[in-house]
Parts: sequence; structure tokens; C-alpha cells
Amino acid sequence: MVMLDADAYGFASGVLAGPLSEQRRSGLTRLTPVFEKVLPMIDDEYATTYYTHVREMAVLAAEIESLRQK
Repeated sequence: MVMLDADAYGFASGVLAGPLSEQRRSGLTRLTPVFEKVLPMIDDEYATTYYTHVREMAVLAAEIESLRQK
């Protein structure tokens, strides 16, 4: 989960700084489905809320990046 956390924040901050490289863009698109698999397995309510927020941030970053490509 720490790696997911670091990757999500890294990709999201990269989107805010400007267009992502192809490697970072593909990492971001692979990251969001991983959250879908992991979130149901977390028993801690706080952790679930936190990682749901991180997932939403990654999804928003992916949307921003896709709009930037148009």
C-alpha cells in the first residue's frame, strides 16, 4: 500500500507540473485498477477512507492527463 500511495502522489503531482512522459502515463493508467482490487481487502475504516481518497486523486490525475492529450 505504501508503494501505491507513493506512486499515486508522484503521478498526481507530475500531472500538476505538466504533461507526463509515456512511461509515467502508462504507470498512472495501470495504478487505478490496482486500487479496485486492494481496497475491498482493507479492514481498517480509516485506511479505506484514506486510500479511497488516494485512488480518486489518481483517477482525477488520469482524467487531467487525458484532457491534456486532446
